[in-house]
Amino acid sequence: MRSIPTALKEKLANRFKVENTKSMANLRVVATQTSVNSLLSEPIHEDIAPAFGDVAVRQTAGESDLSLAYAICLDDGVAKVYKRKFPAGMEFPWEYQWTLGAATDVAIEFNGVWKMNSEKEWYYLQTEDYPYIFYVRNGNLYVQSWTNSDNASLIATGVSQISACKGWQSSVEPDIDQGLVIGYLKSGSVYYRALCCQENGSYVWEAEHEVATLGTGNTTLSVIRTNDFRIGFLTQNNGRMLLTLTHRNYAGMSVRPETVHINAANVKMWISDINELDTLNKEYASGNTAYPYVLLDEPDTVEISVASVEKLNRETDFVCYGFKLHLTNPLYGSIDSGFPIKCTLSVSGVTVTSASYDSEEQALVLYTSADIRRTVAVTITMPEYRSLWYYKLGLQRWFLPTLSAVAAAETMDYFTFGNETAGISIVSTGAWIDEAVFTQCFQPAHTAIIAVVASSISLQPVSTLPI
Repeated sequence: MRSIPTALKEKLANRFKVENTKSMANLRVVATQTSVNSLLSEPIHEDIAPAFGDVAVRQTAGESDLSLAYAICLDDGVAKVYKRKFPAGMEFPWEYQWTLGAATDVAIEFNGVWKMNSEKEWYYLQTEDYPYIFYVRNGNLYVQSWTNSDNASLIATGVSQISACKGWQSSVEPDIDQGLVIGYLKSGSVYYRALCCQENGSYVWEAEHEVATLGTGNTTLSVIRTNDFRIGFLTQNNGRMLLTLTHRNYAGMSVRPETVHINAANVKMWISDINELDTLNKEYASGNTAYPYVLLDEPDTVEISVASVEKLNRETDFVCYGFKLHLTNPLYGSIDSGFPIKCTLSVSGVTVTSASYDSEEQALVLYTSADIRRTVAVTITMPEYRSLWYYKLGLQRWFLPTLSAVAAAETMDYFTFGNETAGISIVSTGAWIDEAVFTQCFQPAHTAIIAVVASSISLQPVSTLPI
C-alpha cells in the first residue's frame, strides 16, 4: 500500500480546521471611500442578506461636506433603516435605526435646495435634516417624511417597482423645479410624480405623468440625475437598456454668478466746526447696503405706474376705509412698517396705518386711520421704496419709484317719485293800501287794494358738491 506524503496530509488537515480551535484562516475585505464624496459598495449588515435597498446622503446648512448616509434595506420582506457617519472609514460602521415594516420595494431620498460652494465653485444639494421614505405595500406606493408614518400619503396604486431621485432646481427662480422625483412601474409602463416648489413657495406633489417614450414591457427602473441638469429614466426591457432624458433645468446654475468687488482707496475726510459735548454714552452710527441696485436704462422705456384706483367701501354709510391701487407691473419684495408711514393722503388728519400687496390683483392695498367720505377727492402719494421692486428690460430689478394717484369724488344720488308737488301754506298775511285814488263820478267809487303774501322756501344740503 502506498503511503501518503506528509505535505499532502497537512493540506488535508487544514481543510477541517474550525472556529472553536481558533485555527480557521480569516480573510477580511475592507471597502473604503475613494474621497469624502463617494461611497463604495460594502456590507451594511451580515446577519441577513438584503434583497433590495437604497442610499441617500445628507449635507445640511452649516455643514462644509457630507455628514451622514442613510440606507433602507429589505430584509426578508421587512424594510429597515440604517445610518452611518462620514468620512466613511471603518471607525464609523453602519448602525441600525428603526423598522418601517412590510414592503415589496423601497426608496429613500433627501429634499433640499441647490447652493453654490464659493470655494469649490460648484453647486451642491443642501438637504433637509431627514429624508423621505418611499415604500410599496400590497401594490400601493406610499411616501412619508422620515418616521412620521401617521402622515403617510398614497402616491399611486398597482405599483411593482420604484426609484427616487432629487432633480435640479433653479437657484434664481425657485419655482423652476424638477422636484423630488419618485418613478414607478405599473403594468410595465413608467410613471412618475414630483414634489415641486410652487410660485407661492409651497411644496406640492404634482399629478401623475407617464414616460410614454419608454413604452411598455419594462421590468426594472432607475431614476438618475445627470451632471448637465437633466433627469433620466433608465429601464430594462426585453434584454435591452432604454434611457430617456428630460430637458435641462440649469437656469442660473450652469455659469457661476458674476460678482462685483468694490474697494475704497485713498479715502480722505475733513471735519470742521467740531462742537464737543460731554455725554454719558458713546454714540455710534453704522450703515449697510441692504438693497443695492445697478440699473442700465434705455430711452423711452415704460416705467411702472398706477393703472386704476379702487375704494374699499363700507356697506353702511357713504364712506371708504382704504384704497386699492392697481399697478401696471407686478411687484416683488416685502412691505415693512416703514412703507405705510411714508404714504400721504390729501385729506387732513387721515393717515395710512397699514399696507399690503395683492399679487393676484397686482395691487397695493392701503388702509386708512379713519373713514373718508366718498364725496371727497383724495390724492394718494406713495414714496420711493427700495425693498419693493419690479422687473424692467428683462430681468433688471428696478426699485419702486414715487407714485401718485387720485381717487375721484363720487356723488350721492337720491331717487324719489316722479311728478312731485310742493305745497306752500300762508302762515301770516298782511294787507295794506299802498296808494288810494278817489275820483268823483257818476259811478260808485272803487278802491285798488294790493295784497302781498310773505312766504319762504329753504333748500336742505344733500351733498358737499355745489348744486
